[in-house]
Amino acid sequence: MGRDLVRPPRSLYTRGMNPVGSRSAQAQGLGLLAALLLCTTACTNEITATLKIDDKSFVPTSCRAGQLNGFAGVDLIDDAGQTLRLVQSPTNEPNAILLGDKAVEFGACGSFSVERQTSSVNDITNVMGEAKLECEAEGRKVSGTVTFKNCH
Repeated sequence: MGRDLVRPPRSLYTRGMNPVGSRSAQAQGLGLLAALLLCTTACTNEITATLKIDDKSFVPTSCRAGQLNGFAGVDLIDDAGQTLRLVQSPTNEPNAILLGDKAVEFGACGSFSVERQTSSVNDITNVMGEAKLECEAEGRKVSGTVTFKNCH
């Protein structure tokens, strides 16, 4: 006994439409899947930190590229909204700033590298880098290390 194949009406082909089971529709589906997978890997912040602010652990859970606020660097933000801004100056010197009610600028107090990645989100280029800080200013202190990736 032969099997009858169910085929879409011939009119679908003549109008330039592809039936759902066609290779073109499958390729579009695979392209969409690939884009989704790329976004989930390129869009997710990756942060590893052992930072302390005033001898209390500072655990950044998100980061933003400085491009968003007009500087080369990154903002590291914890769950409470506390922000540590790391800025790469035009002369390639690192600058750490603790943002809050009263911003504390620590100046150059360690090492910091930041580079642009090839991916972007909403026209903001992702950045990655690392910092090793040992900073004191105005009775405040920041110390430790951090690596970050996919900050946009």
